[in-house]
Amino acid sequence: MLTVFIDENGKGTFKELNRKTNKPYPFVVTSTITIDKELDNIRNGISILKAKYGLPTDMEIHASDLFHPRKSFPLSEDQIRNFATDFAELISRLNLTIISSVVFKDYKRSGDRTNILPKLAKSDKELSMDVMRVAYRHLFERVLRLADRKYSNEWILFIHDQIALKDQMDINKIIEEELSNNRFIKRTSVIGRIIKPVLFANSANYDALQISDFVGYIIRKHILNENSEKFPYETLFEIISNKLDKDPKSRKIEGWGIKTYTYFTEVK
Repeated sequence: MLTVFIDENGKGTFKELNRKTNKPYPFVVTSTITIDKELDNIRNGISILKAKYGLPTDMEIHASDLFHPRKSFPLSEDQIRNFATDFAELISRLNLTIISSVVFKDYKRSGDRTNILPKLAKSDKELSMDVMRVAYRHLFERVLRLADRKYSNEWILFIHDQIALKDQMDINKIIEEELSNNRFIKRTSVIGRIIKPVLFANSANYDALQISDFVGYIIRKHILNENSEKFPYETLFEIISNKLDKDPKSRKIEGWGIKTYTYFTEVK
């Protein structure tokens, strides 16, 4: 069985603004895709890594804890840097594929009013749903394209990090709409092998969900070009980039391992 572990980075909202650009932060949805037989190898690899740094085997790895550590976090800044590098290198050795869908958000407006925060024609709730729909549509398309290409006999299970019940319902609604109406998905051989609905689970119970969280954070830093001396995010991206899905011919990541799209909203 092909298992697809999904985690979100950011929100669909237009309210969280990047002060440098005066535009909303992007919404990133990242999936770690692997055969269920590989889950023990993933678990064992992460357990060995934790033991190397003296971390409890049942400790959940969150990107936010690594790159914005609390005072109670049991590693020093230098150790966290080394741990993040070792984690990225572990991911690069595992038998898995990463696919991420990124939705940038912008405003439809004319003239030079780029420094003025506009009034939006839709409510933020409606915009969030639109952004989410685009992100998951592109993710599902690319995951199913990979499954069609490489895993033609496998059933497909989507496991998503636990989120609010309303968001769970929205995601399952989106996937049902895509399976029914998306012409590309309907042409794939995998259409009858998708297990529904999406399973929502606590990431503490699935190491592969923690990989999606970590990689999603690194991809976010990469697409925003937010490298730093404190944490060399671009170096981490280079390490994990061999796991991003690629065009079989050109080996390009764009549109395959990372699909980007800009959602423009109307303004008043």
